[in-house]
Amino acid sequence: MRLFIGLWPDDAAVHELSAWAHDAQALCGGRIMQPQDMHLTLAFLGHADADQQDALIRAVADWPVRLQPFHLERFGMFDRARIVWAGPGENNPVIWLHALYDTLWNRLKDMGWHRNYSTFTPHISLLRSAGSCDLTVLQREPVPCRPQRCALVGSRPDGRRSNYQVLAHLPVI
Repeated sequence: MRLFIGLWPDDAAVHELSAWAHDAQALCGGRIMQPQDMHLTLAFLGHADADQQDALIRAVADWPVRLQPFHLERFGMFDRARIVWAGPGENNPVIWLHALYDTLWNRLKDMGWHRNYSTFTPHISLLRSAGSCDLTVLQREPVPCRPQRCALVGSRPDGRRSNYQVLAHLPVI
């Protein structure tokens, strides 16, 4: 099982992001993320054995998080992974998200986990397996996003998609 910690947006944001995803798919092709799977990954941990998973489940119960609203303002693409995403504006960083990312990784580092990349790009994936396309032609009004929960999730790839299983919720304060 692969593990990650992520934020889930409110239903209104997911509804708007689904429209963004359809626009992007019309331009780029690819597979639209299921609405219930749309999330913002804060920490991708990769494969974990049962002991690591159990330790994380116990630990995150004591990791309170403060969630705040923010706006998704632009499309982006991770070319190598072929993922089209929605994220905050380039000139409008969401300071609290970056602080939460750093806090989580400091806690994870104390448990022996290591970041496999150095730059955090807050985003919610809209499409997987997208083709090359010019996202600058897509324009949408910003989407207010109010994160509803933060969770440790297990992911099991199953053919064309991954099945997510919430393993534990981080307490929201």
